[in-house]
Amino acid sequence: MNSWSLSDIEVVSRAIVSAPSVHDTQPWDLRLDGTCAQISERRGFTDTPRADRVISCGAGVTNVELALRALGRQIETDLLPDPRRPELVATVRTVGTASPSSTDLRLFSAMARRRSHREAFADIPVPAATVADIVDAAEMEGVCARLLAADEAPALADVLLYSADRVRQDPGHQRDLFPWTSHWLPQGGHESFDTIRTVVTRGVPDSARLAAAIESETVLVFASDTQESIDLVRTGIAVERAWLTAVDARLGASVLSHPLRVDDSAPRLANRLNLPGNPQLILRIGY
Repeated sequence: MNSWSLSDIEVVSRAIVSAPSVHDTQPWDLRLDGTCAQISERRGFTDTPRADRVISCGAGVTNVELALRALGRQIETDLLPDPRRPELVATVRTVGTASPSSTDLRLFSAMARRRSHREAFADIPVPAATVADIVDAAEMEGVCARLLAADEAPALADVLLYSADRVRQDPGHQRDLFPWTSHWLPQGGHESFDTIRTVVTRGVPDSARLAAAIESETVLVFASDTQESIDLVRTGIAVERAWLTAVDARLGASVLSHPLRVDDSAPRLANRLNLPGNPQLILRIGY
Protein backbone atom coordinates (compact mmCIF):
# COMPACT_ATOMS: atom_id res chain seq x y z
CA MET A 1 0.00 0.00 0.00
CA ASN A 2 1.41 3.39 -0.99
CA SER A 3 1.46 5.87 1.90
CA TRP A 4 2.74 8.83 -0.11
CA SER A 5 0.43 11.70 -0.99
CA LEU A 6 1.18 13.93 -3.96
CA SER A 7 2.32 16.68 -1.60
CA ASP A 8 4.64 14.22 0.22
CA ILE A 9 6.18 13.21 -3.10
CA GLU A 10 6.74 16.82 -4.08
CA VAL A 11 8.38 17.73 -0.75
CA VAL A 12 10.75 14.75 -0.74
CA SER A 13 11.58 15.11 -4.44
CA ARG A 14 12.38 18.81 -4.06
CA ALA A 15 14.54 18.02 -1.05
CA ILE A 16 16.82 15.56 -2.81
CA VAL A 17 17.08 17.75 -5.91
CA SER A 18 18.37 20.57 -3.70
CA ALA A 19 21.22 18.44 -2.34
CA PRO A 20 24.74 19.36 -3.50
CA SER A 21 26.30 17.04 -6.07
CA VAL A 22 29.51 16.81 -8.05
CA HIS A 23 29.28 19.15 -11.06
CA ASP A 24 25.55 19.32 -10.30
CA THR A 25 25.09 15.88 -11.87
CA GLN A 26 22.56 14.69 -9.25
CA PRO A 27 23.84 11.09 -9.55
CA TRP A 28 20.95 9.46 -7.70
CA ASP A 29 17.55 7.94 -8.27
CA LEU A 30 14.76 8.33 -5.71
CA ARG A 31 11.96 5.80 -5.38
CA LEU A 32 9.06 6.16 -2.98
CA ASP A 33 7.39 2.82 -2.44
CA GLY A 34 5.06 1.75 0.35
CA THR A 35 6.59 3.23 3.49
CA CYS A 36 10.13 3.47 2.12
CA ALA A 37 12.22 6.05 0.33
CA GLN A 38 15.06 4.41 -1.61
CA ILE A 39 18.09 6.38 -2.80
CA SER A 40 20.22 4.64 -5.43
CA GLU A 41 23.38 5.66 -7.22
CA ARG A 42 22.89 6.18 -10.94
CA ARG A 43 25.66 4.43 -12.81
CA GLY A 44 27.08 5.35 -16.19
CA PHE A 45 28.95 8.55 -15.29
CA THR A 46 32.49 8.40 -16.66
CA ASP A 47 33.69 11.97 -16.21
CA THR A 48 33.32 12.28 -12.43
CA PRO A 49 35.17 10.32 -9.72
CA ARG A 50 32.99 7.65 -8.14
CA ALA A 51 33.94 8.85 -4.65
CA ASP A 52 32.33 12.22 -5.41
CA ARG A 53 29.20 10.56 -6.80
CA VAL A 54 28.73 8.40 -3.71
CA ILE A 55 29.39 11.35 -1.40
CA SER A 56 26.76 13.29 -3.37
CA CYS A 57 24.27 10.46 -2.81
CA GLY A 58 25.01 10.67 0.92
CA ALA A 59 24.11 14.37 0.85
CA GLY A 60 20.86 13.39 -0.83
CA VAL A 61 20.13 10.94 2.00
CA THR A 62 20.44 13.77 4.53
CA ASN A 63 17.93 15.90 2.64
CA VAL A 64 15.43 13.05 2.30
CA GLU A 65 15.68 12.36 6.03
CA LEU A 66 15.08 16.02 6.87
CA ALA A 67 12.13 16.25 4.50
CA LEU A 68 10.47 13.21 6.04
CA ARG A 69 11.00 14.49 9.57
CA ALA A 70 9.58 17.87 8.53
CA LEU A 71 6.52 15.98 7.25
CA GLY A 72 6.04 14.53 10.72
CA ARG A 73 7.41 11.07 9.99
CA GLN A 74 9.47 9.00 12.38
CA ILE A 75 12.17 7.32 10.31
CA GLU A 76 14.83 4.63 10.33
CA THR A 77 17.67 4.67 7.81
CA ASP A 78 19.68 1.69 6.55
CA LEU A 79 22.80 2.49 4.55
CA LEU A 80 23.81 0.05 1.79
CA PRO A 81 21.11 -2.34 2.99
CA ASP A 82 21.37 -5.00 0.26
CA PRO A 83 24.75 -6.53 -0.73
CA ARG A 84 23.06 -7.87 -3.87
CA ARG A 85 22.24 -4.31 -4.94
CA PRO A 86 25.43 -2.26 -4.43
CA GLU A 87 23.83 0.69 -6.20
CA LEU A 88 21.21 0.98 -3.43
CA VAL A 89 22.72 3.67 -1.20
CA ALA A 90 20.03 3.91 1.48
CA THR A 91 16.54 2.92 2.48
CA VAL A 92 14.71 5.42 4.68
CA ARG A 93 11.64 3.80 6.24
CA THR A 94 8.79 5.63 7.89
CA VAL A 95 7.93 3.80 11.11
CA GLY A 96 5.39 6.13 12.66
CA THR A 97 4.64 9.76 13.27
CA ALA A 98 6.63 12.27 15.31
CA SER A 99 6.71 16.03 15.66
CA PRO A 100 9.84 17.44 13.98
CA SER A 101 12.39 19.05 16.24
CA SER A 102 13.21 22.73 15.90
CA THR A 103 16.63 21.73 14.53
CA ASP A 104 15.04 19.53 11.87
CA LEU A 105 12.76 22.37 10.79
CA ARG A 106 15.61 24.90 10.67
CA LEU A 107 17.83 22.62 8.60
CA PHE A 108 14.94 21.71 6.31
CA SER A 109 14.37 25.43 5.75
CA ALA A 110 18.10 25.94 5.12
CA MET A 111 18.03 23.52 2.17
CA ALA A 112 16.30 26.10 -0.02
CA ARG A 113 18.93 28.75 0.86
CA ARG A 114 22.04 26.59 0.43
CA ARG A 115 24.32 27.85 -2.33
CA SER A 116 27.97 27.38 -3.24
CA HIS A 117 29.88 30.58 -2.50
CA ARG A 118 32.80 30.45 -4.93
CA GLU A 119 34.41 33.74 -4.01
CA ALA A 120 36.37 35.05 -1.05
CA PHE A 121 34.40 35.58 2.15
CA ALA A 122 34.15 38.82 4.09
CA ASP A 123 36.94 39.51 6.57
CA ILE A 124 34.69 38.67 9.53
CA PRO A 125 35.66 35.79 11.84
CA VAL A 126 33.13 33.03 12.39
CA PRO A 127 32.40 32.74 16.15
CA ALA A 128 34.02 29.73 17.80
CA ALA A 129 30.66 28.56 19.17
CA THR A 130 29.20 28.53 15.65
CA VAL A 131 32.17 26.57 14.32
CA ALA A 132 31.72 24.08 17.15
CA ASP A 133 28.04 23.66 16.23
CA ILE A 134 28.97 22.98 12.60
CA VAL A 135 31.61 20.44 13.57
CA ASP A 136 29.19 18.76 15.97
CA ALA A 137 26.58 18.52 13.20
CA ALA A 138 29.11 16.63 11.09
CA GLU A 139 29.73 13.98 13.74
CA MET A 140 29.33 10.65 11.99
CA GLU A 141 30.73 7.16 12.39
CA GLY A 142 33.59 6.60 9.97
CA VAL A 143 34.08 10.31 9.28
CA CYS A 144 36.40 12.93 10.75
CA ALA A 145 35.56 16.61 10.27
CA ARG A 146 38.49 18.71 11.46
CA LEU A 147 38.94 22.45 11.64
CA LEU A 148 42.06 23.56 9.80
CA ALA A 149 44.43 25.30 12.21
CA ALA A 150 46.00 28.62 11.21
CA ASP A 151 49.48 27.10 10.99
CA GLU A 152 48.16 24.36 8.68
CA ALA A 153 47.09 26.78 5.93
CA PRO A 154 50.46 26.49 4.11
CA ALA A 155 50.03 22.71 3.93
CA LEU A 156 46.63 23.02 2.25
CA ALA A 157 47.93 25.73 -0.07
CA ASP A 158 50.85 23.53 -1.13
CA VAL A 159 48.56 20.59 -1.89
CA LEU A 160 46.13 22.74 -3.89
CA LEU A 161 49.00 24.12 -5.95
CA TYR A 162 50.50 20.64 -6.33
CA SER A 163 47.18 19.43 -7.76
CA ALA A 164 46.91 22.48 -9.99
CA ASP A 165 50.38 21.89 -11.37
CA ARG A 166 49.45 18.31 -12.25
CA VAL A 167 46.47 19.31 -14.37
CA ARG A 168 47.31 22.76 -15.67
CA GLN A 169 48.50 21.30 -18.97
CA ASP A 170 45.35 19.20 -19.39
CA PRO A 171 42.67 21.18 -21.29
CA GLY A 172 39.99 18.82 -20.00
CA HIS A 173 40.66 19.95 -16.45
CA GLN A 174 41.40 23.63 -16.96
CA ARG A 175 37.85 24.67 -16.06
CA ASP A 176 38.34 23.06 -12.64
CA LEU A 177 41.73 24.57 -11.97
CA PHE A 178 40.62 28.18 -11.65
CA PRO A 179 38.21 27.64 -8.72
CA TRP A 180 40.75 25.65 -6.72
CA THR A 181 43.01 28.61 -6.20
CA SER A 182 40.68 31.57 -6.72
CA HIS A 183 38.09 30.88 -4.01
CA TRP A 184 40.26 32.58 -1.45
CA LEU A 185 41.44 35.54 -3.51
CA PRO A 186 39.39 38.78 -3.25
CA GLN A 187 40.79 40.09 -6.54
CA GLY A 188 40.19 36.80 -8.31
CA GLY A 189 42.77 34.77 -10.15
CA HIS A 190 44.18 34.98 -13.62
CA GLU A 191 41.36 33.85 -15.87
CA SER A 192 40.25 33.98 -19.44
CA PHE A 193 37.52 32.29 -21.45
CA ASP A 194 37.75 30.05 -24.44
CA THR A 195 35.29 30.15 -27.33
CA ILE A 196 32.64 28.15 -25.44
CA ARG A 197 32.85 30.27 -22.28
CA THR A 198 34.74 27.71 -20.26
CA VAL A 199 36.96 29.18 -17.55
CA VAL A 200 40.62 28.67 -18.38
CA THR A 201 43.40 29.49 -15.95
CA ARG A 202 46.49 31.29 -17.18
CA GLY A 203 48.24 31.40 -13.85
CA VAL A 204 47.99 30.51 -10.17
CA PRO A 205 48.99 32.49 -7.05
CA ASP A 206 52.15 31.81 -5.12
CA SER A 207 51.91 29.52 -2.09
CA ALA A 208 52.42 32.24 0.51
CA ARG A 209 49.62 34.41 -0.88
CA LEU A 210 47.21 31.49 -1.09
CA ALA A 211 48.13 30.29 2.43
CA ALA A 212 47.48 33.76 3.87
CA ALA A 213 44.05 33.83 2.24
CA ILE A 214 43.18 30.34 3.49
CA GLU A 215 44.33 31.26 7.01
CA SER A 216 41.87 34.17 7.05
CA GLU A 217 38.89 31.84 6.57
CA THR A 218 37.23 28.94 8.40
CA VAL A 219 38.05 25.68 6.68
CA LEU A 220 37.01 22.14 7.57
CA VAL A 221 38.69 19.04 6.17
CA PHE A 222 36.58 15.90 5.94
CA ALA A 223 38.31 12.53 5.98
CA SER A 224 36.78 9.06 5.86
CA ASP A 225 38.14 6.03 7.71
CA THR A 226 38.21 4.01 4.48
CA GLN A 227 37.53 4.40 0.78
CA GLU A 228 34.66 1.92 1.01
CA SER A 229 31.22 3.01 -0.18
CA ILE A 230 29.76 3.01 3.33
CA ASP A 231 32.23 5.62 4.55
CA LEU A 232 31.79 7.73 1.41
CA VAL A 233 28.02 7.78 1.97
CA ARG A 234 28.60 8.76 5.59
CA THR A 235 30.93 11.54 4.43
CA GLY A 236 28.17 12.96 2.23
CA ILE A 237 25.69 12.83 5.11
CA ALA A 238 28.15 14.58 7.43
CA VAL A 239 29.05 17.30 4.93
CA GLU A 240 25.44 18.17 4.16
CA ARG A 241 24.55 18.34 7.86
CA ALA A 242 27.50 20.67 8.42
CA TRP A 243 26.66 22.80 5.39
CA LEU A 244 23.02 23.21 6.35
CA THR A 245 24.02 24.08 9.91
CA ALA A 246 26.27 26.80 8.49
CA VAL A 247 23.42 28.14 6.32
CA ASP A 248 21.12 28.14 9.34
CA ALA A 249 23.71 30.33 11.07
CA ARG A 250 23.50 32.77 8.11
CA LEU A 251 26.86 31.70 6.74
CA GLY A 252 27.93 30.82 3.23
CA ALA A 253 29.96 27.78 2.26
CA SER A 254 31.50 25.92 -0.63
CA VAL A 255 33.10 22.52 -1.17
CA LEU A 256 36.32 21.55 -2.91
CA SER A 257 36.91 17.88 -3.66
CA HIS A 258 38.44 17.56 -7.11
CA PRO A 259 41.97 18.65 -6.06
CA LEU A 260 42.07 15.65 -3.72
CA ARG A 261 41.34 13.29 -6.62
CA VAL A 262 44.51 14.24 -8.51
CA ASP A 263 47.38 11.75 -8.29
CA ASP A 264 48.58 11.42 -4.68
CA SER A 265 47.19 14.76 -3.45
CA ALA A 266 44.93 13.22 -0.78
CA PRO A 267 47.71 11.14 0.86
CA ARG A 268 49.95 14.19 0.74
CA LEU A 269 47.39 16.27 2.62
CA ALA A 270 46.79 13.48 5.13
CA ASN A 271 50.51 13.30 5.80
CA ARG A 272 50.97 17.08 6.08
CA LEU A 273 48.02 17.44 8.47
CA ASN A 274 48.56 14.16 10.31
CA LEU A 275 45.00 13.18 9.43
CA PRO A 276 43.57 9.75 10.15
CA GLY A 277 41.98 8.11 7.15
CA ASN A 278 41.44 9.51 3.68
CA PRO A 279 40.85 13.24 3.01
CA GLN A 280 37.74 13.51 0.83
CA LEU A 281 36.87 17.19 0.62
CA ILE A 282 37.34 20.70 1.97
CA LEU A 283 34.45 22.82 3.26
CA ARG A 284 34.96 26.59 3.35
CA ILE A 285 32.71 28.61 5.66
CA GLY A 286 32.29 32.32 6.14
CA TYR A 287 30.20 35.49 5.87
